[in-house]
Amino acid sequence: MTMVPMALTLLAHGSPDPRHARSVASLAARLDAAGIRTSAAYLDHHEPSPRRAAQALLDAGAGATTVVPLLVSPAYHARVDVPAAISAMRSEVPELEVAAAEPVGLHPLLLDAAAELLVGSQLPLDDRTGIILAASGSRDLRAVGAMESLFRVHGLALAGALGVRAVRAAYLDGGRPLGRIRTLMRCVDGCASFVVVPMVIADGILRDRIATAAGRYDVPVTPGVLADTDAMTDLVTLRAGSAPAPTRHAPPARART
Repeated sequence: MTMVPMALTLLAHGSPDPRHARSVASLAARLDAAGIRTSAAYLDHHEPSPRRAAQALLDAGAGATTVVPLLVSPAYHARVDVPAAISAMRSEVPELEVAAAEPVGLHPLLLDAAAELLVGSQLPLDDRTGIILAASGSRDLRAVGAMESLFRVHGLALAGALGVRAVRAAYLDGGRPLGRIRTLMRCVDGCASFVVVPMVIADGILRDRIATAAGRYDVPVTPGVLADTDAMTDLVTLRAGSAPAPTRHAPPARART
């Protein structure tokens, strides 16, 4: 039996800021270096679109692809835009088999990625340091609640592993906005200093907003984004490996004449 060539497609949100695509390309390169043929597609703002990415894979000889959405929040983009993009890939490039993996989503490996950024930052951390995980958030409060649950449940273990006082979360949209970061800092007893970790996959506008909010209170921000970490590479690989078998869209039957 002939094996069908498989490729991995990272489906990112996209941004007019070119740093976003560079982060995604860097993550794709890390996966390539691990022996996984990887390319990228974008929901908006940047090429290639999912359809064009699918056609490029087919033209390059791939028979199938597994799509891993690079989204953390289980909100609108994950619930609506991603299924629509995968449906378009299947219907508009029916010769390519497409497997739909879960978005990277809310997984403990995100906390491992945060730990990598903290350790790599070489910022001083001790038992009087508070860590603030700053996520993009959502106006969908159910999605924010799911993020809160992950950060709360696994934040204690992260604090213990790093030897810091506490781990808390703040958000750009929904939940506790970053404009109230000072209030959040005052709520954590016993902290003499704080460090902000941007919980965003790619560089660009969102990370800038987090850094600006933290800068108002002279709180240092870890360099880099989640795409720069080994933990994110592991999470993408995990999601891809757990995806169901790829399917090919059946073209409409021709009417008999």
